[in-house]
Amino acid sequence: MNGNHKTVVLSLASKQVWPQILAVLHERPEKLVLLHSEDDTESRLPAQHLKKFFERTELIAKGNVKLETIPANDFAGVEKALDEIAARHSQNLDEAQLNFTGGNKLMSNAAFQWANSRGVSSFYLERNHQVMRFQPTPEGELKTLPMEKVDGHLADGIDLLHLVRCQLGESEVEREGELLTLKSGADTARLKTMVENGNSVESFLEVTGEADNDKKAGDGLEYQTAAALLALGVKQVRRSLRLKAKGGAGVSVQKVHAELDLVFTWGGRLWIVDCKDKDPVENLADLVKGTPEIVGRIRKELAQSHNHVLKQDLVAIREMGGLMGRVVCVRKSEMPEEVVQYAKQQKIEVVLKKEMWARLDALLHPDKKAGTVDIASLAEAFGKK
Repeated sequence: MNGNHKTVVLSLASKQVWPQILAVLHERPEKLVLLHSEDDTESRLPAQHLKKFFERTELIAKGNVKLETIPANDFAGVEKALDEIAARHSQNLDEAQLNFTGGNKLMSNAAFQWANSRGVSSFYLERNHQVMRFQPTPEGELKTLPMEKVDGHLADGIDLLHLVRCQLGESEVEREGELLTLKSGADTARLKTMVENGNSVESFLEVTGEADNDKKAGDGLEYQTAAALLALGVKQVRRSLRLKAKGGAGVSVQKVHAELDLVFTWGGRLWIVDCKDKDPVENLADLVKGTPEIVGRIRKELAQSHNHVLKQDLVAIREMGGLMGRVVCVRKSEMPEEVVQYAKQQKIEVVLKKEMWARLDALLHPDKKAGTVDIASLAEAFGKK
């Protein structure tokens, strides 16, 4: 809990729900008032999802999460509404603070001005998990307090399905998939060796839930990747979670539009991992006899399948994880250069199977200094040893 604890937080809701969740985990208010407009997609429905999330997870006591409507396009109307809302939910303004991270620009600016003119402290959560705080003084000045860092790992232990369902807009969970955790007392040194040798690691995992009954060749890599993530600190991993489009009133939708190999939370972000344990499809062009032009066209068309998979992952993570989502692709073989460049542009991490443990360790712990063994492992993987 931070040193500026207030009893009541008035929070502007929006489609980006992660800042709201992290703010509550950091502030630990007794009561949360979610402020939303009449806009279903951008404000009202996300606020409703957040209310359900906080009640299901019991981060805030049942009955202490409230929804209130404010105008989306009336500056003075926002201030008037906030006066009425604050009077309903707090005995005095000294016990309240405003989180103006969400909402549209007019709503956030109007709410910020309201807070300053009423002597209410306020804060804004940046994408890098930095909290900017503002405190009006009795003399009418606005004091900017020192920046604070929110510990994103506060969310690591929360049930992943609650987080996913809170963020989803046009989709819903069709299948929860398998929940993977590391068995108590697992020998991580031995596990690391088995992962690096490509051996089966399912004996190290507690597996609940269900995925496809028929085993696929790529299942082994998914379990190896999950085991490595868990050994490196991740609390839980969902495997083979499936999404489908939401149906309208009285309409049932059965078709799955996304199946995610691995999903987990780490450091205040939602991550998805796509695993492929086979030779790249563009190598099939080498088996085709024909003119260089024909072979070149086939190679180009096959290589496009890589981009298609990456784009599907981006769509999924942007719906499930918002702006704070991350995508990692684990591959047995190198991808074409144009695909690698596309991945870099989209901030997608590409990890080769042979360097998986060291690369995942570096992604999860970017501030950790690499040891001699890690450096040697990476050098060998990149052929620089």
